Amino acid sequence: MIVYRQIEPFDVLYLRGNRLFGGAGQHGEAQIPPWPSVFAGAMASRILADKELITRITKNPQDANTILINAAGKDFACIFLGIARENKLFLPLPNDLVAFEDEQDSTQISLSLIRPQKVPEELSCSSVLPMLPVIETETRVKPVSGIWMDMEGWKLHLDGQLPAMGQLISSSKLWSKDSRLGIARDLTTKTAAEGKIYTSEAIALSTQTTFIAGFAGSANAIPSDGLLRLGGDGRGAAIAEANVFPDNDMGRPKSSWSGFRMILISPGIFPNGWLPPGCQSENDGYYLYVNGLKARLEAASIGRPQTISGWNLAKHEPKPARKVVPTGSVYWFKVIEGDTASLEPLWENSLYAAEANLSDELNVDRKREGFSRVWFGKWESNF
Repeated sequence: MIVYRQIEPFDVLYLRGNRLFGGAGQHGEAQIPPWPSVFAGAMASRILADKELITRITKNPQDANTILINAAGKDFACIFLGIARENKLFLPLPNDLVAFEDEQDSTQISLSLIRPQKVPEELSCSSVLPMLPVIETETRVKPVSGIWMDMEGWKLHLDGQLPAMGQLISSSKLWSKDSRLGIARDLTTKTAAEGKIYTSEAIALSTQTTFIAGFAGSANAIPSDGLLRLGGDGRGAAIAEANVFPDNDMGRPKSSWSGFRMILISPGIFPNGWLPPGCQSENDGYYLYVNGLKARLEAASIGRPQTISGWNLAKHEPKPARKVVPTGSVYWFKVIEGDTASLEPLWENSLYAAEANLSDELNVDRKREGFSRVWFGKWESNF
């Protein structure tokens, strides 16, 4: 069962990514949107605390997975993470949409589609795919970053229509960054350590802005009120039942598509770098095989890779550092054989359902943490 919770921080959040501090005077950037693992871990800890299992899991870290399954359900996972403001729910703009400011009025934002086009024979490039994503625009204008889109806009986009300006919002209206100064202490003298001054970013959500997180698992185990401790700093946040959430069928694949777009709504951690699970290399390209469906990967628009690690509380050790394909990355596929209804397990259970022999780190831990979730949209082209 899937439930959605509103999570409202009481104070600023230190949402650290995997950017380590180096020399003196360096700056620690915040990871926004946050990793879904922040909310999965916070909710798991709350469930275990409610059932008085924290001591047991600390004493028996080898049994942590079994204890959590018994407490939260075998399918417990964070399956969605967005930001809500004034009863509208937003996700970052996908990579097949580009936002532009009006040259005369910077408050007016328009959208242009990115569509794959065949690589001309005269063009030499390093792409391993037969098509390149190209922006459909007649003018050369610098794109605007930090744009998020509400669920109505997402529904239109997945159906192949262009969303309107009223369905967009700038990230500056959702949160602001608050720089904080820090000075390290000498552990021996308990005084300020020489040359170890740094700044770090805190995230302050705007008024009437909250996180909305969706969780699969045992509905009775997932609390609908009370508190959470978010992130390694244990910042407090209030839980409540969400009054906005995605439609039950948002991003669900439909039957009989000749081509489709696969859009990451959470960061992807894949066993083969940028290539999604289930994709195999063949002589003439890359193919996705799932439940009798064979589809050729024609093009991809992928953001700059990020790195994630984290801390395993049960085992008291760091998690492995992994490269991450950013949220909003898009893959275009042409169906060769089979039906696109076969994609439903990927929509329902994450991309890890596409490959049978994945490690427990991916198929259990990272799946539970909310990575590699996707929505699907129809794609029609003159193949």
